[in-house]
Amino acid sequence: MHALRSRATLLALAALPALAACDGGGGTDPARLTPGEVGAVYSICTLRFAPSNAALPVADVLASGVANPAPAGKPSPTVTLSPNAPQYEVAYTRKSDSFLQLLRGSVDLHATSVSLSFPTSGSGSDVSRELLLPAVLDLQFAASPRMLSASPATTTYGVRRSDYAKAAGISEEGLQDQIFGTLTARFEAGGC
Repeated sequence: MHALRSRATLLALAALPALAACDGGGGTDPARLTPGEVGAVYSICTLRFAPSNAALPVADVLASGVANPAPAGKPSPTVTLSPNAPQYEVAYTRKSDSFLQLLRGSVDLHATSVSLSFPTSGSGSDVSRELLLPAVLDLQFAASPRMLSASPATTTYGVRRSDYAKAAGISEEGLQDQIFGTLTARFEAGGC
């Protein structure tokens, strides 16, 4: 009995590498992008939140909350992807007080896209809320010209009404607690 259990355990362990490569669809994972392929400093060219309720205006976050162009001595709005590790850094100057804002986090690499994870609570969450970012932003990667983009077809998500109202330049009065919508984003290496 002990020999059968040992043999079954040995067979199960031998199958683990093959199972780890399986993508659940009968094949193996396609080649993923590497940090070296996507690593660059990308200018934030477009960042707009479009509410699902068409009666509400689109919030152009770059126009409303980000100093663009940045004041002298301050960085332009950028997203930097590390060429050495799956990490990002968002840097911009807040329009209202000219304070530099930084946000760092992790990147998941896929075959043709990258996913940036943003904090929803704790450190950095105020920056995520101010920019009306989702918890995870999926971006398609283009190598030439080097660009990351999210189309409005991305998943619908909710933002706080106060954050949306501020970014859209409207009153909070009469708005739901959460405003649901989608994000259009375009980040380009070498400037917009």
